[in-house]
Amino acid sequence: MPAKRKFKQTMLNRSMGSLVPYHGRARLCMSIFFMMLSHQGMAQTEQTETPVALSQAEMIEELSQEAVRQGVATTEAEATEKVEEALEPETSAVDSMQMLQEQQIMGTSLGEFQPIEFDDLESLPVQTIDQSMANEIYQVAEEAKREAQAYRQTAQTETVVNDMSQQELVEINQAPVNVDQLMQSIQADSQIIVQRNESGATLSELPAPTTPENDKRPNIFKRLFYKIRPPRQIMTASLPRISADVVIVNGNGTAQSNGGLNRKAQSEGYTNLRNNVKAKLSSFTQESFEDFSSALPQLRNLSNQAAQAVGYYNAQFRFEKLSDSRVRVYVTPNEPVIINTHNIEFSGPGGEQPQFQVISLLPEQEEGDIFNHGDYEKTKERINTAASDNGYFDAYWRLHDVRIAQPENTADVNLRFETGERYKLGNVEFRMSDPEKEFPLNRDVLESLVTWEDGADYTFWRVNSLANNLTNSRYFNYTLVDTIRPDPIDRELELAPDIQSLIEEQKFSEDEIGVAKKAAPVSDQEVTQDVVDEDQFAGSRDAENPNLRTLRVQQQTKEDEEERLKAQAREEKKIPVIVTLNADRLNSAEVGLGYGTDTGTRLRGQYRRAIVNKRGHSFDANLELSQIRQSIDGRYNIPYNHPLNDYISIVGGYEREERDGVAQGDGLLIESAVLGADRIIKNPRANWQQTYGLRYRLDRLTQDGSVDFSQIPEAFRFNTEDEQQSLLVGYEVSRTDSDRRVNPTKGFKQTYKVELGSEALLSDADMAIVNAGWRFIYSLGENADHQFVGRADLGYIFTEDFAKVPYNLRYFSGGDQSIRGFDYKSLSPEIEGFKVGGQALGVASLEYNYQFREGWRAAVFADAGNAYNEDFSNPTEYGAGLGIRWASPIGPIRLDVATGLSDDNYPIRLHFFIGSQL
Repeated sequence: MPAKRKFKQTMLNRSMGSLVPYHGRARLCMSIFFMMLSHQGMAQTEQTETPVALSQAEMIEELSQEAVRQGVATTEAEATEKVEEALEPETSAVDSMQMLQEQQIMGTSLGEFQPIEFDDLESLPVQTIDQSMANEIYQVAEEAKREAQAYRQTAQTETVVNDMSQQELVEINQAPVNVDQLMQSIQADSQIIVQRNESGATLSELPAPTTPENDKRPNIFKRLFYKIRPPRQIMTASLPRISADVVIVNGNGTAQSNGGLNRKAQSEGYTNLRNNVKAKLSSFTQESFEDFSSALPQLRNLSNQAAQAVGYYNAQFRFEKLSDSRVRVYVTPNEPVIINTHNIEFSGPGGEQPQFQVISLLPEQEEGDIFNHGDYEKTKERINTAASDNGYFDAYWRLHDVRIAQPENTADVNLRFETGERYKLGNVEFRMSDPEKEFPLNRDVLESLVTWEDGADYTFWRVNSLANNLTNSRYFNYTLVDTIRPDPIDRELELAPDIQSLIEEQKFSEDEIGVAKKAAPVSDQEVTQDVVDEDQFAGSRDAENPNLRTLRVQQQTKEDEEERLKAQAREEKKIPVIVTLNADRLNSAEVGLGYGTDTGTRLRGQYRRAIVNKRGHSFDANLELSQIRQSIDGRYNIPYNHPLNDYISIVGGYEREERDGVAQGDGLLIESAVLGADRIIKNPRANWQQTYGLRYRLDRLTQDGSVDFSQIPEAFRFNTEDEQQSLLVGYEVSRTDSDRRVNPTKGFKQTYKVELGSEALLSDADMAIVNAGWRFIYSLGENADHQFVGRADLGYIFTEDFAKVPYNLRYFSGGDQSIRGFDYKSLSPEIEGFKVGGQALGVASLEYNYQFREGWRAAVFADAGNAYNEDFSNPTEYGAGLGIRWASPIGPIRLDVATGLSDDNYPIRLHFFIGSQL
C-alpha cells in the first residue's frame, strides 16, 4: 500500500503570511512553486504494513533479463546499466532543508524565515483576502466535485457472484466433448479453403465444391439398393481402440470358472463384471496405450469404475500387455456389495395405482442381490415413465438414495416418490398446417378417430392410438399430435434416514450442520449493457426479409401460446391435445417391377385417392401385368361407423389368366369379372377382424387347341357352357398377433372363412366352401438368430355335384405361396390328362432360418400337400429348397431355389416374394 505522508510546517510555510504583504501575489506563486518541488526528506513518513518486496539487486537483475528478452538491450551488462540509470533518483535543484540548516549554523538567518510561535499569532497583522482569487479556487473545486460525481455515476457496481449450485458443479465436472467428433470437425475445418471473392458473386452464385476424382459414384444397382436401405455413415476420423481379455481369478490367482460357483447370482455377477470391464476398456485408445506404464493408472481407474458399477467395490486388477492393441486383465472380485434393504415408497393420490405398485413388487433388484447401478437407474426410470405415461405430471422425487457401507459391503436403497394429482385429457383441437386452408374432412369424421372422451384419465396409449389412427387412415400426408404438458416440479430432496435420525437425536440446527447457507448480498442496482443495433448488419431488417419476419412472428406466437397452455393445464389439471394435419397431396401412385418363375416379368401399379369427399370416402386401384396374368381392380371405401374399424368397400375388377398343360398338354384361358361389396369390422383390442361379403363372379373359359368333346371328362366340361357364374355370400374372421408390424420375430395368424352359393341365386351349383389357414413365426437364441416359420392351409367344397362348381372356384396348389418347386397352380387331380381341380386342399410348410448377419438370414424349407379329389386318392406332392431372406424396411424379401422332390424330373424353380410371412 502507498505510504501516508504528513508534511512538517517549514519556515517557508510559517513565513507565508509575512511575505505576501511585502512581495505581493507574484512572490506568493513563487513560494507555492518551491513547496511543490520540496525534497522527500521534508516529509515524516508513517509506514504501514507492506508485502515483502524484492531487493534492489534482485529487481535490477530481473528487469535486465526481461529487457534482453524483449530486445531493449543486446547484452545483459548493457541492460543492467540502463536499468540502474532509470532507477537512480533525481536530486532536487533546490534543497530547502539544507539551506535552512546552513543558515542556522551561520547564525545569519532572516527574521522573516524564523519560526513563528503560537503565542505570537495574535500580534501578526490581519491579512485581507483576495476575493477574485478565492472565487477562482471555488470554481475549480466545484468543477472537480462535479467530475467526481459524474465518474461515480458511470462507474459499474461490483457484481456479486453467488455460490454455484450442486447441479452446476456436476455439469462442470462432466466432459461433454466427444473426442472423435472433435477430431472429425478439426479435420473437416482443415480442408476448408478460403478464397477471395473477386467477382463479387453472392453465396447462391458461388460454385459448389467439386467432388474429388477418386470418389467414384455408386453404380445403378447400389443406388437402387441405397434407396431402400441408406448406407451407414462410418466415422473415418474415429481413433482406434484397444480390446481386452478379462479373466476372473480367485484369491489364490487361479482361474475362476462359472461352473465352479455355488450360486447362480454369483455366476451372473462375475459375468456382469467381466462384460462391464471389457466394455469399459474398449473405449481406451491405442495411442494412449502405447506407453503401457503411463496407461496403467488410467486402465486401473476405468476398470475400477466398471467394477463398482456392477457392485464390486473391492476388486483388484492386474494388467498384462499382449500387443499394441490388446490387454489382458486379471480381476480378483473379492466380496461384492449386497443389498441389505430395498425400500420403494409411493405417496400421493396415485400411490395405490397398479402402475406404481407393480414396481414395488417387482423391482429390478431385491434384497440379497448384488447391487447394480444400472438396475438401480432402470428402477428409477420405470417410476418416471409410469408417472409420465399415466398423467402424473406433478410428480417429483422425495428421495432417491443409495448408502454403500464399507467394509460391511452392504447397500441400503431408499426410493420415495410423490405422485401428485392425475391429469385428464381434454378435447382435441384440430388444425391445418396451413391455417388458410379448410379442413378436407367433416368434424365428426375427425372426432371418430379420437380414442377418448373429454375428461378421461390421461394415458399415453390413448394419445398414441390417436396418432396411429390418423396414420393408418391414410387420409393425410403427415400428422402431428402434440400434448401440452406442464413443466416438471423441482423439489428439494429429503434427507436420508441415517442423516435424518442423527439430526433428530442430537437436535442439530440447520446452521450447525451446514444445511442453510448465508446468501451473498445481491445488489439492487440494475445491470445494463449496450444495446446492439441489428439494423447495421446486412439482411437484418424486416423490410428486407419479410419471410424471416413472418417466421419470427409465428415462432413467438407459438411460444406464447405454449406457455399459456402450460399454465392452463397446471391450473385445470387437464392436458390440451393439438393435432396438426396436412393434406396437400391427396393423389398418390406407385409403380413396381419384378420377376418370378411362376409369372415371369411382372409390372405392378397402384393409384390412391386419399380423400374423395368430406365424408371420408377413398378410392384405390391396382394394376398387374405379367406373362400369364393380367388384372385390374378397384375399391371404393365408405366409412360406416368408423373410418378404420367399421367401413364398407365396393369392389370390382377384371382378370385374365393363362394356364399351360391343363387339358392334355393344351392351355386354358380364364377371364373373370368380379363385382361385390364387403363390410369390414375390426376390434382393435381383441385383434379380431370380421368381414361380411357379397360377391358376384362371372368366368369365361377358352381352351387352346382342338379337343374331342366326347373325350373330355364330365368334371371338365363346365356344364357345356363357356361362361360360369356364382353369387357367394361369405363371412371371414381373422386375427394376427405379432411383436412387430414389419419384420416380426414372433407371431401367429389364423383365418377362417365360409362362402355359400345357391342355384336359385345366380350360381351354377349349390355349394358351401370352407377354408382355414394358420401362419406362425417363432424365434429363439441371442438376437433371435434361430427362427422357425410354418404355415398350413385346409379347404373343402361341400356340394352334391362337383362338376357344376365353377372351375375358378376349385382348388389348385403349387407356387410361391403353396408348394415351392412346382409351377403356379400346376397341381390338382387329373382325369385322363385333364386337370379338373380339387374338391379339397391340404398344404403345409416348415422353414428354418438362421441369421448369419444382422438383417440377413439363410433358410432351408420343405413343403408338402396337394389339391385332392373327394376321397383324397391322388398322391401328396413334396418340395424342398434353400433360400435367403433380407429384412428390408418394407418387409422381408425372400429368394428361394426349390425342387419338386415327388416329381421324377426334379424340376428346379426360382421363387421371389416380398411381404410378411404371416
